[in-house]
Amino acid sequence: MKRNLEVDTLRGIACVLLVLFHVVGDTPAVGLKIPEGHWVQVFNEALAYIRMPLFSFISGYVYGFRPYQGNAPGFVKGKVRRLLLPLITVGTIFAVVQAFTPGANSTVNQWWLLHIVPVGHFWFLEALFIVFLVVILLEHLKALSTPAGFALTWALCAVLFDYFSPPNYFAAQGAVYLLPFFLAGLACKRFEITGPAARGAAAAVFICAATVAMLFPQYSEQGNSIAALGLGVCSAFLLLRSGWSSRHLAYVGSWSFAIYLLHVFFTAASRILLKKIGVTDTYVLLVMGLAAGLIGPIISALLISRHAGLNLWLLGVTAPKPKATTAPA
Repeated sequence: MKRNLEVDTLRGIACVLLVLFHVVGDTPAVGLKIPEGHWVQVFNEALAYIRMPLFSFISGYVYGFRPYQGNAPGFVKGKVRRLLLPLITVGTIFAVVQAFTPGANSTVNQWWLLHIVPVGHFWFLEALFIVFLVVILLEHLKALSTPAGFALTWALCAVLFDYFSPPNYFAAQGAVYLLPFFLAGLACKRFEITGPAARGAAAAVFICAATVAMLFPQYSEQGNSIAALGLGVCSAFLLLRSGWSSRHLAYVGSWSFAIYLLHVFFTAASRILLKKIGVTDTYVLLVMGLAAGLIGPIISALLISRHAGLNLWLLGVTAPKPKATTAPA
C-alpha cells in the first residue's frame, strides 16, 4: 500500500509520545526518576489517555485499507510474521539485556513465563495479534459490515473495556483495552466518518471526557474507564480528521514499527551513558533520550534491512519498505 502522509504524521506523533513516556518513566522510581508532581511527570501521565489509543486507532484505520478477505490461514500467517516473530526475537533480547545491564529497570521475575506474561512494552504486539483474531471472527460473522452492526459490536467492546479484566496472560488485558480503539479507527475508514458534524461531536465528547477526568479522577483512571475511552477515541479521530501533516513527523512515522520495537534500547543506553559521564540535568537527559529513541531505531532498521534474514526475524518484514511520500496518498 502506498504511504499516506497524514497517517504517517499520526504515527510520528504516536512514536514521539511513546519514546517520551519511556524516557521519563511511568513512575518516579524508573526512567529519569522525576519526582511525583513535577510538571514533566504530570504531563507524561496525562498523555496516557492518548498514547496507546492512538497507536491502536491507527492500526484499525490502516487495516481498513486492506481488510480481511476470507483467507484466514494466510491472514493469520501474515500477522504471526509481522507481530509474533519480532516479539519472540526482539522481546527476548530486550528481557535478557534489561536483566543483566546495570542501571536498567528489569521487570522479568519468572523466566519460565516469558511472553506468557507480557514483557515491557511488547505487550502491544501480543494484544494486537489477539485483536486481529477477534476481528477475523467479527468479519466472518458480518458484525462489522453495516453501521448498525458495527455500532452494536463497538458498544459491547466498550462495556468489556470498562468492566472486564481477564488474567493478563498473552496480554489478554491489553487486547480488551485496544479493541474499541482499533474498531473506532476501522469505522472511521470503512464508513468514511468525516465532516464538520462528526468533528464537532468528537470535540464535544472530548471536552466532556476531559472535564470528567479532571474533576473526578477516581472514576476516570487512565486505564479502563468511559472517560479514558472517550478521550482516546476522540483525540485520535480529531488528529486524523484535522488534515494536518508534517513531512518530518511523517518520516519518523514511516519507521514506527522499528521505533516501537527498538527505542527502549537507545533511551536506556542514552540515560546510563550520560549519567556515567556526569550529566544530571533532567532536561538534557530528556532531550537526548528522546533523540536517541527516535534516531537509533531508524539507523538500526536501515542496517537490518540489508539482510533478509534479520529483516524477517527482527522486524517481521519480507519486502523492501515503501518510501515515505512527500504528498498525501
